[in-house]
Amino acid sequence: MGAVPQSVVVAAWFCDQSADHSFLCMSIKQFAVDAERRPRTGWRILGYFVCWFALYGGVLYLVAGPEPTVVRNVIAHLVVVGAGVGVTAMFRCFVDRRRWRDIGLVAPDRRQLAFIAAGFAAGVTVVGLWFAVQLALGSAKVTGFELTERGVVGTTGVLAVGFLYYATSATTEEMAFRGYIFQNLRERLPMTWAVGLTGLLFASGHFIGGSAGPLHFAIGLLDFVLFSSLMILTRLRTGALWMAISFHAAWNWAQDYLFGVGVAGEDDYHNALVHVRLDGPSLLVGGPHNADTDLLTILLEVMLIIGYCWYTRARRPAEARS
Repeated sequence: MGAVPQSVVVAAWFCDQSADHSFLCMSIKQFAVDAERRPRTGWRILGYFVCWFALYGGVLYLVAGPEPTVVRNVIAHLVVVGAGVGVTAMFRCFVDRRRWRDIGLVAPDRRQLAFIAAGFAAGVTVVGLWFAVQLALGSAKVTGFELTERGVVGTTGVLAVGFLYYATSATTEEMAFRGYIFQNLRERLPMTWAVGLTGLLFASGHFIGGSAGPLHFAIGLLDFVLFSSLMILTRLRTGALWMAISFHAAWNWAQDYLFGVGVAGEDDYHNALVHVRLDGPSLLVGGPHNADTDLLTILLEVMLIIGYCWYTRARRPAEARS
């Protein structure tokens, strides 16, 4: 037989390359894109996570600066909330192509306002209980009061500004973690996996930039996962994020601005209403970088989850009968 023409050889080579190229493209598509031609869940969450952290840190640094004044700090926190809503809405509408209301952030009605009040009261009460136990055990010592240094007007101003800080940060974090991230995981994974992964991502955000020993790291990890699980539970039972936002804000505000239970072994958080020094065992009062890395907090969170589950289940039959 005669030799195969060179043109046929070249054409066959291009066909083989095109087939390989098409297979590669299809493989990449299957790895990166779902059946609706959206980025797969992991890529959407990764993209959102990176954008959220860049936005949060970037706005606070650029607007507030390394040594912020009170006014600049307030403006920065308000800008963060607005920008966070914008980024979340952009991802939800154009990347996820899903409804905004599904992440649990909707205009609060009278029922949700009641949940906001309940969340705030619960957050302050739990931190107050933590503080009372530490006082009873001798692990916390009151060293002074902000009222004696600033007076009523000055102290009220500090408490109000502090609550604004934590209300804005709680709104941003709940919208990001228990809103956007949890909703995406919930749509793709079993509930247990969605809750656990949301908690781990929430914990990773709080451990970035800090350090702790292995034991306190493990306790802190468990703490943030439990806290996140509690916030998800309130969202699922109330149908919105508002109770989670108010509880989260009240928890942090009470820790830092009411009772001053900051870092173990150091003076209290700068302008707390009650000046406190924690001198107990680190497993009881928290580690060197976060007061939440203690066993008492873990116990309180477990009790909260069990108690809230029991309370909401007990109310359902009564509501069904009414």
